[in-house]
Order: sequence, then structure tokens, then C-alpha cells
Amino acid sequence: MKIEIRSLGYDPESDNLDLLINSDRPVPAYAVHVGVGVYIRREFDSHRVVGAIIDGYRDFAARVRRGEPIPTDLAAQEGLVEELEAIVAWQREVDALSRDLATHLGDLARQQELLETLIKVPA
Repeated sequence: MKIEIRSLGYDPESDNLDLLINSDRPVPAYAVHVGVGVYIRREFDSHRVVGAIIDGYRDFAARVRRGEPIPTDLAAQEGLVEELEAIVAWQREVDALSRDLATHLGDLARQQELLETLIKVPA
């Protein structure tokens, strides 16, 4: 199954990123912790995956950026490895797009400012 992820919102004060997964809008759901601050949201009745919350997004993004392995044992227990791996792949894409866009700006100071604006974490 193809997993479609969209950013719903980021709260810099709490450092939480809210994602929609295979959904166009927020849906009432419960959260399942799958490790490294990632909580997969499942719809109450159908248990369909509808989103995720990343608590401590700056740390999560930095771990992905450094290429650190993201443990999947908790996700495996819940049958959510594919979803966790899709979130990690999505973060890699966000980083790559941000770097590519910043490179086209040419000015290093502007690149840094743009990266911080786009992904809210130091590059």
C-alpha cells in the first residue's frame, strides 16, 4: 500500500510535528507510540492509520539527517513498521528538497535562513 504523508502543522514551542497519513483532514484517532518520539495515529473504529505526531521533531529530524538508525522494534510490535519507515523516508525527502532549494539561492546566509524556516531545525 502506498503511504501518502503531508505535514499538517509544526508547533515550535512544544517541538511537535503533526502529519496526515493517507488522509486529507484530521480524523479523531488514538496514538500508538512506535519509538523515537513518533506516535502513529489510528482511527478509533477502523484502526486505519490517519496520521502521526513526532514529539521532539528537531531531534528526530537531526537523527535522520545524520543517518542514525531508527529502531523499529516497537513499530513491529504494533504492525506499523511500514508507516514508520515511510515517515523516515518523508523526512529525508524534506531535507533533500530544502537543501536543493537553498542551493539555488546561492547565498550561504540565505540558505541557512531558508532551511531554518522550512524545517524549523538547524541545518
